[in-house]
Amino acid sequence: MHISSWEDRIFLLLVLLYLLPIWSIQFFPSQDGPSHVYNALIVKEYFNTDEYPLFQKYYNLNAKPIPNWFGHAIMAMLMFVVNPLIAEKLLLTGYVLLFLLGGRYLLTNVDPAKKWLALTLFPFVYNYLLNMGFYNFSYSVGFFLLAVGYWWKHHQNLRPNHAVIFNLIMVCCYFSHMVSTVIALLSIAVLWLVTIRLTEIKKHLLQIPMLLPSCILPLWFVISHGATSHGSHWPSQRLFDYFTRLEVFISFNNFQLYIGKILVFCFLVSLLVSIFTDKLRWIERFRKLHLQKEDGFLLLSIICLILYIKVPDGMSGGGFITHRLSLYPYLILLPWLYGTLKQPIKWLAITVLVALALVNFVYLMRWYPMLDKDMKEFRSGVEAVEPNRTIMPLIFNNHGHCARIGMFLHAIGYYCAYTKGVEWDNYEATTNYFPIMYKPALNSIRPNTGVIEGHPQDMDIASNVNLVDYICAWSMPLNSAIQQRIEAHYELVFEEGRTRIYRRLETTPNQTKGQNIF
Repeated sequence: MHISSWEDRIFLLLVLLYLLPIWSIQFFPSQDGPSHVYNALIVKEYFNTDEYPLFQKYYNLNAKPIPNWFGHAIMAMLMFVVNPLIAEKLLLTGYVLLFLLGGRYLLTNVDPAKKWLALTLFPFVYNYLLNMGFYNFSYSVGFFLLAVGYWWKHHQNLRPNHAVIFNLIMVCCYFSHMVSTVIALLSIAVLWLVTIRLTEIKKHLLQIPMLLPSCILPLWFVISHGATSHGSHWPSQRLFDYFTRLEVFISFNNFQLYIGKILVFCFLVSLLVSIFTDKLRWIERFRKLHLQKEDGFLLLSIICLILYIKVPDGMSGGGFITHRLSLYPYLILLPWLYGTLKQPIKWLAITVLVALALVNFVYLMRWYPMLDKDMKEFRSGVEAVEPNRTIMPLIFNNHGHCARIGMFLHAIGYYCAYTKGVEWDNYEATTNYFPIMYKPALNSIRPNTGVIEGHPQDMDIASNVNLVDYICAWSMPLNSAIQQRIEAHYELVFEEGRTRIYRRLETTPNQTKGQNIF
């Protein structure tokens, strides 16, 4: 990034500050992140049967070209150099840089005078979806911004070498997440239409075969997985509230609502300023609409808003689609907003955006260390678990201090990533859209994931003894019925705070479930 002004220096300083929440703690607080770390390790060590003998016994690699491979592949490669926790931090660092620099790249290519609007992106970085652990999706948003920015930069004279780079960006976007891939292709299609000039129609039409390869993998996915809806539409009031308050910011408590409301107000003011300053101009005492090819971004924002309202919350096996779609109308609107403000007004706007970014940063730096302390307590029993063993988590309080993030739900991944073991709550392995899957022979006999995650107090301990070497209980009610059922077959080998680790007794009643499964 070329640094030539105070705006550039402010942006760079904020970028560096926004990396601190990742590197100032040991464990990044997310719901699915630990599972991704663990499954990335399986990808790396799958063929290392001497040191990791259980992985090939319990898991299959999903070699199909599915989305969600990107983050796992990157972490797996990083783990050849660093340990799993550092690999996760490096992955998250890459996301922060891609999202912020990709957004600024798009704005700069549309109009260099608009690059200061990239300050708007900072409150979006550590959003609900990232803290849910949707690492692949988060990367896909960055690739979406980068793809649109790259196409816009070269659309007037798109050459084969440009098309190759664009298609590579889109491949990365696809292997990150399907939603951003569809939005990116839709964006390019709309912008391609609004930038058609009859004087250069042949050159414009030549873009079609050059860009067509980026559609191959998405088409394959739709054909193979279908586009069937499996989620309901949100009620109108919830759609309105979630969008107009930017509730996608909220991860831990409702304080982030204030940041969301202020930012929505800034968007609204900017929208009005753009309309009355740039789009409507006085010509012979009348207002006349002044249209430009950049107005395609406003059209795109409206289309993305319609998709947010109309598309169900689950499709093609994926979920949280409405949450994800709430981001795009705001992000794709930024290149359309008027950036050439008078200097005092511009610096006032920059001051407001910097203040919002700093308030959000301070908020994160208050919460992340507190949640890191909780995760350290959860993982305190890792040394009590022998290597190459199976473990079942029973989590009786998923959220802890978090209002919306179940940060302990899949935290057992932070155990198995270091104990070389197999976890029985590996939700990724129960689906067909992640790189790792349980072996089919296990599907009828493994512990019920729904009971593990939703009703741990009802787990049938006795019938799963032969499959489970260790039980990790978190926040378990003491002297409860579930504790008694556990201690009939397991001995307590570690206890600290809310963490209790149980190891299977050497002598247990004869069980049949799980024997001779391989």
